[in-house]
Amino acid sequence: MLIGKAPILGICLGHQVAAQALGAGTFKLPCGHRGGNHPVQDVTTGHITITAQNHGYAVDDKGLDLSAYVSHVNLNDQTVEGIAMKSEPLLTIQYHSEACPGPLDNTEIFDRFITTVAGWKRGAS
Repeated sequence: MLIGKAPILGICLGHQVAAQALGAGTFKLPCGHRGGNHPVQDVTTGHITITAQNHGYAVDDKGLDLSAYVSHVNLNDQTVEGIAMKSEPLLTIQYHSEACPGPLDNTEIFDRFITTVAGWKRGAS
């Protein structure tokens, strides 16, 4: 398992794989999330981002390890759009931050990950 050995940023399928590694399940959506303009809220900050998505499955947070938490939620259907860990450098998002509707809409997740990596490197030295 890579969790705890290096910082991890899981995007789309990486989000689902990390969630399963942490005990969560996945389920098939009745109608997949496709295209742009999906509002996603960062649970911690309350910030809402308009996202681009392309997936037919979502994470079911039942069974999610207690060391992890839901970090982002889809405001259209309340599905899990991100998870993070309390004590390990792991962040995940279901949406495609690299394909944001605007040129700078989703840079925050990359900024957060870069800060996480920098902190981890200082601690690992």
